[in-house]
Amino acid sequence: PFEAPAIFACKQAPTTNAVGWAKRSVPNNPDPGNKMAAGAASRQPTLSNAVRTRTVSDTDFTQAVKWNSDGLVPAIAQDFKTGRVLMMAWMNAESLRLTAAEGRAVYWSRSRGKLWRKGETSGHVQQVREIRLDCDGDTLVLVVEQLGGIACHTGRTSCFYRVLTDGEWQTNQPVIADPKEIYRADG
Repeated sequence: PFEAPAIFACKQAPTTNAVGWAKRSVPNNPDPGNKMAAGAASRQPTLSNAVRTRTVSDTDFTQAVKWNSDGLVPAIAQDFKTGRVLMMAWMNAESLRLTAAEGRAVYWSRSRGKLWRKGETSGHVQQVREIRLDCDGDTLVLVVEQLGGIACHTGRTSCFYRVLTDGEWQTNQPVIADPKEIYRADG
């Protein structure tokens, strides 16, 4: 239902994990001390469309992204059933690789300066169905299943809960759950 240039399409299949990484063996790891590279090297994403399917290496798919001067790219989370925009966050190359490998959204928190697995403190995990790259290569869309129905830290379905009406911002979504009740104190 959503037609846009895709970095790769995520397909559930018995021979792949949740986001379509085909398993393959890698005879030599050029840097055995690099656990990230070693883990990523054992998976290979597949890009599919109506005409053909081809494989893309880890290096190829991250190099296709135009990272900003901070090494980040905006990532928009979109509900896979409704197409509704849920939130926007930032990703770096590592978070993009982890998202693809784990099948769940992993972002880069600019305020905390670290990786952030969506739902790690709230339980509101985003299971990734597809990852798309826009025509300019500078924005990602994660087509996700939002577990728990809450994407926003305010306890709402979407972070985009304000609508400009007659020159004023109007709230158009209720709070589903009080953030004090869904976020652990240690998060």
